[in-house]
Amino acid sequence: MEARLGARVHELVDLGWEPLATTETTAALVGRRPFSWWLFLFVIFIFPVFGGVLYLVFHLATSRATVFLHVENDGVVTAGDTWLVASQEARRDAHVEKQKQIKERGFLAVMWPQLLVSLLLLAGWLVLLKWYFGSAA
Repeated sequence: MEARLGARVHELVDLGWEPLATTETTAALVGRRPFSWWLFLFVIFIFPVFGGVLYLVFHLATSRATVFLHVENDGVVTAGDTWLVASQEARRDAHVEKQKQIKERGFLAVMWPQLLVSLLLLAGWLVLLKWYFGSAA
């Protein structure tokens, strides 16, 4: 396998992709699209008994993503679900930056907005579930 292609395949494997097929100048990698937690919670709320199972089956059936790489002239060309690769790389860069800020400023100084929102969402879901199951009884 060509060195540039091998380096790019290694980068994508680090992001969670799995090699499907490789040759000297091409590679195909597979992965999964992100799981939509908001849609999952919405489906569970609308269809409390089987909604979660149906969404999980739907996600497993439709979430396969594929990236194709091939060497062309002086570089590696990417095709397929490139939006997912770009999203993963952006999240990785944001994660590295956040870790750097946590190390410099401290955990609570950096993470307090996310902690507050998480607690508010949890309280909101508890109120919603109490209302939902309280009115059903």
